[in-house]
Amino acid sequence: MIDLFNQFQDYLWWVFALPAGYVFGKILEKTFFKYLHKFSRKTENEIDDKIIDALAKLAIPMSCILGIWVAYHNSDVLAQFNSEIKKASYIFTIAVLSWSVANLVVEITRIQLEFMGKEVHRSSILSLILKGAIYVVGALFIMQVLEVSIAPALTALGVGGLAVALALQDTLGNLFAGLQMLASKKLKPGDYISLEGGQEGFVEDISWRNTTMRALGNHLIIIPNSTVANTVVKNFILPDSQNSVLVAVGVAYDSDLEFVEKVTIEVAREIQKSVEGAVVDHEPFIRYNEFADSSINFNVILRSGDFTSQYVIKHQFVKALHKRYEKEGIEIPFPIRTVYLKKDKAEE
Repeated sequence: MIDLFNQFQDYLWWVFALPAGYVFGKILEKTFFKYLHKFSRKTENEIDDKIIDALAKLAIPMSCILGIWVAYHNSDVLAQFNSEIKKASYIFTIAVLSWSVANLVVEITRIQLEFMGKEVHRSSILSLILKGAIYVVGALFIMQVLEVSIAPALTALGVGGLAVALALQDTLGNLFAGLQMLASKKLKPGDYISLEGGQEGFVEDISWRNTTMRALGNHLIIIPNSTVANTVVKNFILPDSQNSVLVAVGVAYDSDLEFVEKVTIEVAREIQKSVEGAVVDHEPFIRYNEFADSSINFNVILRSGDFTSQYVIKHQFVKALHKRYEKEGIEIPFPIRTVYLKKDKAEE
């Protein structure tokens, strides 16, 4: 009877190991780490918040592993599988820690780069490289647990490296092209660019293989990194995000050009001060440039704080200028063509 009770007790350890570990981890997450979160929010540093987040995510899986270890040391039901259970526990622990450390390192790197004023942290290629390096280290530890010799594996990788490099030539070319673009600081997520092939849009991401652009029509353009690196790129964000906004205007030949200039600049100043996205302290100006067929043409030069604001600036300026010209009696002429009809002698 006692043996039966002991055997039943041994089974109970394993039945309740994972549920008890899960409940314990949930309690830690909702009490201890919640208290730490309240304390960390009082600090200006964001890194401690990320560390606590990473540890909180480990609470449940590590508590489950702890439950398995408690059952393992207090029950003989699975004694014949002792070695396999230990290895599985080690592998699971290494895998969970590798995942947590990789995410934590990426977040801390992002915060540090943000603090330094860098913007490459928004690119997925950086996080992929950091995570890949940590996962490789974790895989090496798992190989040690499985008693797989690392030296022959490294030798095999070295011998097969050339073959892999040749097979993945295009992929590696895109990877290094992406790294080169980020390192040069001439192109980064958030920039508005135009390519030689006519594609243009905001850079959404530079991954290990592709550069993703979002066009103004809100559709995505996906281009291999090597293509972007080897083409002519116009970056509308560098050296700064401000852009000149040119609006072409034409007035009648009998207009007083000095008066036209005065009125046009007054309207442009109002637009620069009132429209969201316009550079408030910019002094607009005009430049006459052409005696056209039916008008004297000129450009009005305004300035926007970013690329997309130019459209609303043009929109508001054209409406305001048209209204002001009507008020001042300034004529915007229609195209005029004089047509001469030649009569045939037979008709005469």
